[in-house]
Amino acid sequence: MQGSEVSQGCGCMVAMWKLVPPPPLTPFVPTPAQRAVLDVRPGVTLVVGGPGTGKTRALVEAVLTRVRAGIPLGEIAILAGSRQAAQALRRDVVGRLGSAQTSPVFTTVHGLALGILRQQQPPDEEPWALLRGPQQEERIRDLLEGSSTPWPDGLRGALGTTGFARQLREVLARTRQRSLDEEDLRRLAAERGDATLASVADFLGEYLTIGDLEHTLDYAELVFRVRLLLRDDGPAASLVSQFRAIVVDDAHDLDPAQLALLTDIARLGVSTVAFADPSQLVSTFRGADAGALEGLLSVGPSRLVTLGESMRHCVEVGAALEALRRRLPRQPLEPELTFAAGAPGEVTVSVHDSWPAEVAHVADRLRRAAADGEQWSDMAVITRAGRAQLAPFASALARLGIPVEVAADELVVADDEVAAALLAALAVAATGVPPDDDTAAALLASPLGGLDALQLRRARRDAGELALFDWALGVEPGSRWEGVRALATALDGVAKSLTDGGAVGEALWSLWTSGGLPERLRQEALDGSRTAHRHLDAVVELFERAAREPVRRGRFGAQTFIRALEGEEIPADTGRESTLSGRGVQLTTAHRAKGREWARVCVVGVQEGRWPRATPGALLLDPGILLDGLPPTVAEHIQQERRLFALACSRARTHLHVSAVDGTDEQPSRFVSELGVDPQSVLGLPERPLTAPALVGELRRVLADEQAPTVARRGAALRLATLARRQVASASPDRWWGARQLEPPTRSDGQVRLSGSALADLLACPRQYYLRRRVGADADHGFAASFGTMLHRLAQEAQAEELDLEAMRARLDERWDTLEFAAPWQATAERRAADEVLERLARWLELHRDTLVGQEEAFEVPVTVGRHQVVLQGTVDRLDVVDTDDGPRLRVIDFKTTRKPPTAAELAGHVQLGLYQLAAAEGAFESLAPGVRAVEAPALLLLRIDQSGLPRVAEQSTLQARPTLGDEPLVVGPSWMHDRLAEAAELLERGDFPAIEGPQCRLCSFRASCPVWTEELS
Repeated sequence: MQGSEVSQGCGCMVAMWKLVPPPPLTPFVPTPAQRAVLDVRPGVTLVVGGPGTGKTRALVEAVLTRVRAGIPLGEIAILAGSRQAAQALRRDVVGRLGSAQTSPVFTTVHGLALGILRQQQPPDEEPWALLRGPQQEERIRDLLEGSSTPWPDGLRGALGTTGFARQLREVLARTRQRSLDEEDLRRLAAERGDATLASVADFLGEYLTIGDLEHTLDYAELVFRVRLLLRDDGPAASLVSQFRAIVVDDAHDLDPAQLALLTDIARLGVSTVAFADPSQLVSTFRGADAGALEGLLSVGPSRLVTLGESMRHCVEVGAALEALRRRLPRQPLEPELTFAAGAPGEVTVSVHDSWPAEVAHVADRLRRAAADGEQWSDMAVITRAGRAQLAPFASALARLGIPVEVAADELVVADDEVAAALLAALAVAATGVPPDDDTAAALLASPLGGLDALQLRRARRDAGELALFDWALGVEPGSRWEGVRALATALDGVAKSLTDGGAVGEALWSLWTSGGLPERLRQEALDGSRTAHRHLDAVVELFERAAREPVRRGRFGAQTFIRALEGEEIPADTGRESTLSGRGVQLTTAHRAKGREWARVCVVGVQEGRWPRATPGALLLDPGILLDGLPPTVAEHIQQERRLFALACSRARTHLHVSAVDGTDEQPSRFVSELGVDPQSVLGLPERPLTAPALVGELRRVLADEQAPTVARRGAALRLATLARRQVASASPDRWWGARQLEPPTRSDGQVRLSGSALADLLACPRQYYLRRRVGADADHGFAASFGTMLHRLAQEAQAEELDLEAMRARLDERWDTLEFAAPWQATAERRAADEVLERLARWLELHRDTLVGQEEAFEVPVTVGRHQVVLQGTVDRLDVVDTDDGPRLRVIDFKTTRKPPTAAELAGHVQLGLYQLAAAEGAFESLAPGVRAVEAPALLLLRIDQSGLPRVAEQSTLQARPTLGDEPLVVGPSWMHDRLAEAAELLERGDFPAIEGPQCRLCSFRASCPVWTEELS
């Protein structure tokens, strides 16, 4: 489909689309070596070649050749390293054939083995179920709890740990991958006198017995069982009648047992073609063994075909890869590699002074490539680690405007806040007992409950003596706590359902749909929130995991499901055929990049200690020590990491970029200097990033430069106008200071909107108010404002979360370094002052905890002042309800960090407190204190002024007790506050903003242009 814009003659552009045929496929012209692969021969053909030598293309053509020779596609088993890779091969093969096929078999070795096993089962027997890694670990943990296996004394303390179960799973897997059973382990243990290995042998027998009883087995056991099964004539004959050929991709990633299974099948007479790249053997952690490939050639007739010419890489990338290969020991059967001259390319290595700078330069590099015509989908960013690197890079690049794509199987479901909240709620329901107050509070404060700290405090207060969960269940429908009631009801229903054996997936759905969270996230995602998109992706993945798992039911099933997810570092999503749309830059890990290629590849975060990873320490159960008698050496570990780095670099066709950070706590990896390219030190951020804001900034500079040529200025104006029409907000003059159209002082309905601080500024000096608040020309207030803001925020958190003094100090410690001081002595003095403020505040809060009903509460209420309609708005630092002899009253407390207390006259006429009073009396806080409109004397809480160990409290008389100020007569009434509002409304209505001399002049940012200040100087 192609799109274009057609003018309609009225200045409008209409998008027009038309369907076009797909681009023709590039004809396959095989090299002499590839042509040998296409020959249909009996026996085994092992094809080895380096990256880019056309193995996958030759594989597809080998399958097509056999189909065209008369072998139905359904009689050829095509095996890949993962389901995603198998589905990709399926699309390629079926697409090239151009016709429907009957039951094509595109799967993995394990998928083939499971199919063979189930075909040979009696029809009335329960099908075998496969245990994934987390499920297998859980089975092992459960067996260890009640196992009769005698473990050595030094290991007994670790039997209940997750780490021990995980290491034991690896040992059991390696045992079966080497085709060993418990008797082989006992014999090996006796030869070495190894008590630990003898215990492993006993446990293996127990583990296999339980698996047989439950009709479950793990992946390694599956291959072991199928090899035994094929020794019988019946299953062997059935397999030979079903398949005439087997084609295997990425055979170098297979463990010895899988390769032995393929060898067994080849000996039965099934033609076998296997493709491998020994240089990319990076799955030794899963049992892959370079030497095991040669076992395929033991079947006669057999042949070895070598593909040695890389058609992927340009000369520059090829030279860099060759520099890496020279540092690696050559693997058995690994061919020499040559590189065909092709499109020019480039290899660069850069070292940055910080991680944000590295990300910014990578983003700049990708954006410039896109500007040169490169497709986003033909670029990739590759990291070593998934959880620690992939997600942060994806978030940072997205913030910088790079369209990124991360496959769903890279998501760490349990790390997402919303998915974690669902799992936490499911865990509570699975206990079968109502949650205690702390647990209930945590759920209500989670995304499912949606309460903030202050709302949670109010909920606790409304619950009174009742348990929080019991109170939530009894909330009246339609009240302000409807969301709390919905979550509690859903939690109670799910708990009963699980007790009765309900399905875990249905339980999750009940919790997810209990409130307004789904609709809120949906709307935020539609509005463009990347965070909402990420949350929804994680929730979808969570439900897909629940659907793919064996049907889990009841409380035990829920607990099993939760442990499986929380125990995973990177969950493997093997159920989807395609998880990427192909519209953005692909972000993936080095292991997951196998079999893929892009024009441009950025290998990022290449740090010492991460790539190569730090040498693993000794394990309690080390497969290398237990089965081989010695662990891998440090040199072997480094070579394995270097091989993985070479694999990541080999994904690039024409442009390869490697980057790292050289900072205080980290240094570049040794690998960055092994590509034959000198690393370039890059300081700071890109000078001119190719972003919309950067472009707008440059165009505005040209437009504002009176010395620039008229043609240049006019061109800048035209381009800014074009960008503004294309919804680049910063290009619109309405968003520029000093150029935007100011809003009228009053709204079209005649209302004037005023906050307490705006009113104070307007009455003190209308000119200063206009320049500061209407034009936005005020300068940065510097440290004093930052210091006050920090203390205000700490006070808010202390009230909402009931923090004690130590907790407040801890948070101050975390944030103190964000402040800038003119000199070290100033930092010391201010820190001492801040500590004293927190001490006074903690004591004061302890005495006033019971009266708080609101903090940082926003309000908006209309009042009539003379002939004006004024909307009072703002936010109060603290709102209390105090009991008096005349009943409950509202009291506003305003926190101040000034060093100088107000005089009596300043306090009496303090317009902020006066406005808060008037707003409270007019019902601004009706939702917090229904029916309470009587006002108690408001006060300033002067945090920096000590009064008997507490902050000084400066109270203002109520408007009822003191409606006038001194001898000042009322003009509008009924109080001096109404007169102040009327005066402000008149000023705004006239649009006249004169300068007024006063105390505010001392810190005014506009004195240089002020007529009052100028006259004073003269």
